[in-house]
Amino acid sequence: MGWLSVNVDFSNREVLLVGAGQVGRRKLVDLLAAGARVRVIEPKPDAYLVELESSGQICLEKDFQESFLAASPWVFLALDDRLEAARLSALAKARGLLVNRVDKPDDGDFFMPALVDLGPFRLTVSSQGLAPALTARVARELRSRYQGYGALVSLLGRIRPLILNSGLDLEKRKLIFKDLAEDESLIEFLSRGDGQSLLAALKKDLEPLELPGDFNLFE
Repeated sequence: MGWLSVNVDFSNREVLLVGAGQVGRRKLVDLLAAGARVRVIEPKPDAYLVELESSGQICLEKDFQESFLAASPWVFLALDDRLEAARLSALAKARGLLVNRVDKPDDGDFFMPALVDLGPFRLTVSSQGLAPALTARVARELRSRYQGYGALVSLLGRIRPLILNSGLDLEKRKLIFKDLAEDESLIEFLSRGDGQSLLAALKKDLEPLELPGDFNLFE
């Protein structure tokens, strides 16, 4: 209890990552993909980290300094040394910072769930750090089950303003949204690239609305 699942926009956020081994490297890749500005502390940086620093994608340091905590409200600890991880966690928490500690998740304030990234459609799976192999397995199953939903979400996202601005009453708009969400044929037609069948299905779901003649079914 006490954990609240949220999605945080990390674009241009200052992040401190201590340790860039196998696990830390995965954290770094995810953080960069999210647009974070990452300061990496790694005593023995490899060519990959050096290249990232040379290209301006990270700030690379070989030694930890407590002053680094002043600029980074988000702290990721990916260390093999459990005593050092505990020490840095305590330092960060004393400053009111949010800590993710990979070797002992219950000593941290947040953790990163397994992510199924399907474009605008994203699923996350978490066991609060208790069974990472199981969460990874479930994430693989979800990816297989919901493949193609990213395209559907993108399509429905483009249709949504047309419904909201249609002038129809609230109950009718809710019914249209429900019909679109429950029409499993849309996924099939999108996956096949069958524009004619897709258009016919949308016409039925959207009634009495009509799509504009220049509406792009396949973005």
